[in-house]
Amino acid sequence: MIAEAGPSHAKRLDERLPPDVEPGGLSRFAAYQRYPVFTWPWFLRRAFVFWPFAAAYGAFLGVWHASSMGLWRDAIPLGGRGVLGFIVVVSAGPLIAMAIRYRRLPPIIEAILVVAAVGIGMAIGAIAITWVERYHDMLMGRQCCGSMHAPMAVQSISRLLGLFMGELPGWLGLFLVSGGLELPSYLGERRRIAGAEQQRAFSALRRDKAEADMRLTVLQAQVEPHFLFNTLASVRSLVRTDPERAEKTIEALSDYLRSTLPKLRGAVGLERSTLGEQVDICADYLELMKVRMDERISIAIDVAPDLRVLSFPPLLLISLAENAVKHGLEPKPGGGAIAIRARRVDRNGEQALEVAVEDDGLGLREGAGSGVGLANLREQLRHRFGERALLDVSNRETGGVSSRIIIPMEHE
Repeated sequence: MIAEAGPSHAKRLDERLPPDVEPGGLSRFAAYQRYPVFTWPWFLRRAFVFWPFAAAYGAFLGVWHASSMGLWRDAIPLGGRGVLGFIVVVSAGPLIAMAIRYRRLPPIIEAILVVAAVGIGMAIGAIAITWVERYHDMLMGRQCCGSMHAPMAVQSISRLLGLFMGELPGWLGLFLVSGGLELPSYLGERRRIAGAEQQRAFSALRRDKAEADMRLTVLQAQVEPHFLFNTLASVRSLVRTDPERAEKTIEALSDYLRSTLPKLRGAVGLERSTLGEQVDICADYLELMKVRMDERISIAIDVAPDLRVLSFPPLLLISLAENAVKHGLEPKPGGGAIAIRARRVDRNGEQALEVAVEDDGLGLREGAGSGVGLANLREQLRHRFGERALLDVSNRETGGVSSRIIIPMEHE
């Protein structure tokens, strides 16, 4: 949390708040509210908002007096004091509160002292206003019985300022500009940060659970007993009739297990992978299926070298390849072709990576699959990329199925 003590406390205070921690309501339109309240970056950006108004109000005081009394020599001294005084009004409380925040005090003590700092800022602001008013009274005293009659233009501006500032009691207006306006954001800052951290932790837990579930699902789907038994049964039948093909089957199975099992066993394999690694896993799997299906599958892979180094979620592409073989090519008399292609695309104004698995098999058919695997893939993409990713599975006009995954482009 921002208010916790620690060596990196000051650095965290100077960092911009995450979007999910920024204050809501009208506060979101003020750029300075994007930083922790009563900190140096916050104060500088707030000054850009408040100081021009304070300077304008102080300068107007000098112009108002000078135009009313016809003594323009008093405009600069009175206006200068007005500018300085009103800048002190809007800055004293926040400066004192800022000094307290950087002391790295316990949260409760800090909150009490920050509220007190706003009160002290009000007192300093009141002194600054009194200082300006006494100087104005002194100028008026020089004129003995003179009275102020402002020109119409000045009176109009005065009425506008009165409507803008004069409706509130003086002490309430002083409280707001002395830092009281930002107190609700400050007091709610820890709550917002805690809520955002809890939400992120919850999302991380959900993501970890989804990845663990996928690990088990993929492990079961790829190395389940009937898969191995069927492959070994094919080898046994080929040993006597076609020893060369039996040897190729064993080599293909060995390559596939060698490339796949480390990814399933290691946590790093599920967190970081490249498109090239995932394509190689698919290639080994398809070679094995090609041998098993007596060369009834033709394989085409079109992935440029510069795309192979890009990050890509692990164990998603193999699921699409398995679906293409199991539901499209294996039940089709004569087999067919399968292709894996990758390219750069533009999606919603963002550079993205599109990877497609295409086959000319039997196409999407009712009852061909439960859809649980595709739902799992969509859930994985949603957890990793939110709405920035897409999984699209559809029939091709020329026959078969096209399965596309589109993700934001990231380098490994």
